[in-house]
Amino acid sequence: MTSPLTFTADDSTLDQLAKRIDTEGVACIENAVSPESLAAWQGELNKLLQTQGHRYFSIIQPWQEKASAYADLAADANFRALLTGLTRRGCKQNQGDSDIYNVLRVIAGPNGTQKSFMFHYDASVVTVLIPLQIPEGRPEEAGELIAFPNGRPIRRSSIVNALEKLWEQNPWMRAFRSRRIIARQDDRNIFRLKPGNIYLFWGYRTLHANLGCKSNSVRATLLFHHGDPHQGSVVTRAIRWTRRLREARHVRATAA
Repeated sequence: MTSPLTFTADDSTLDQLAKRIDTEGVACIENAVSPESLAAWQGELNKLLQTQGHRYFSIIQPWQEKASAYADLAADANFRALLTGLTRRGCKQNQGDSDIYNVLRVIAGPNGTQKSFMFHYDASVVTVLIPLQIPEGRPEEAGELIAFPNGRPIRRSSIVNALEKLWEQNPWMRAFRSRRIIARQDDRNIFRLKPGNIYLFWGYRTLHANLGCKSNSVRATLLFHHGDPHQGSVVTRAIRWTRRLREARHVRATAA
């Protein structure tokens, strides 16, 4: 089967990507997704918008759904080599054998600012962000990625990690960082997104969020997380369990 990616995740490419993430914070691979795969993923997105409605929703592990177009990517050996190869380079104590954690996140409808400025650290070493649909306009209208790259090391203790997440992700700290972004003098921490490109960063080490979108637009991103620095600790499992419950509230049950 042909890979959905237009590049090969060999050792040389992985070394270059890891170096770029270390130095640039966010590495963009332009035109990384084949046009056929992007069209298939966008088609599946449109079907979901018809059933879920034009509103905010997110779906955990959409690639595991029956006949999902996203499964082609998650099952692709080349894509898995990208995930495991970067995980090994980003976290020496993790050998890249972690499970894939996948989220489809959609911001649509009249309130395009919902879920913006929700700064957080990911639980996994590597984050792969694949834009499916992005509004046009200024960063504040297009839901651009905000990232403060590589601001912390991988912690030895999962408890220290959890306490740090609580500190950085509380409403007061989020409000403080939001004001900094709104009053910014330049866009050095703003990363424009374009469907067809892939964006890579060390999710565990990078505090990140997104800006708001213009009203009645659609911002849809496919996120893949890989590499557990704490090797399945109780704290990490609790964080993911909590996220699953939180995200499940935003998915409206459809009729059987």
